[in-house]
Amino acid sequence: MGTFYRDGAVSGARDALGGFWPDYLVCATGAVIQDRAGRTVRASRMTAEEMYALVDYCEDDELPLDFVFDDGYYVYVEYERMARLAVPSVQKFLIDGEDQTRHLEDMPYAACVCAPDGRFDGFFEKYGHLGLRALPFAERSSFYDVVHRTDDKADSIGYLLEKLGASWRDTAAFGDGVNDERMLACAGLAVVMADAEPQLKQPGRVIAPPAAQDGVAWAIEHCIL
Repeated sequence: MGTFYRDGAVSGARDALGGFWPDYLVCATGAVIQDRAGRTVRASRMTAEEMYALVDYCEDDELPLDFVFDDGYYVYVEYERMARLAVPSVQKFLIDGEDQTRHLEDMPYAACVCAPDGRFDGFFEKYGHLGLRALPFAERSSFYDVVHRTDDKADSIGYLLEKLGASWRDTAAFGDGVNDERMLACAGLAVVMADAEPQLKQPGRVIAPPAAQDGVAWAIEHCIL
């Protein structure tokens, strides 16, 4: 089944950036944009019907499930199993939410489910009317981000560019997962990490070292500065 890494929660993204504070953060596969001061610029939150449908399905099939909030990932189903599979940088933002009360403060932006062997396919047969979609972390991954069909990194970045009076031609995008494809296709400079999904490594795109080997810094130094 493997381990997994993610940076969908705002708290996790800020931690990964260390002391660097960008003007804007786009998180949860584009479902939320926050500015430097932590103010929400744009957000797409799940409804109670969507959230409870996920909980009911995953409880019935015993599939680990968490929801993405600003302060971390609250695991509503199978917390211990989800925690065992997470890498350390994710574990510190993974919160036992099996009391299922966090959404009473505000609704989540997105969800993550661990569903090997197509065990999540039945969710869309039963709840396809909700308009959710599942994005695999990798081509053969058992982990899926669950978001609205209208949530996408490229759309949120496009919203920001329009707000700032900028163009996609002025952007550089860095990606390694299948949910980065539209963003890379739109960017003026598309940088793909060496350990990225094979379908992202298309002609005209820069191949940089893996992110864990400072691939983003390498690309900035060699292709931008």
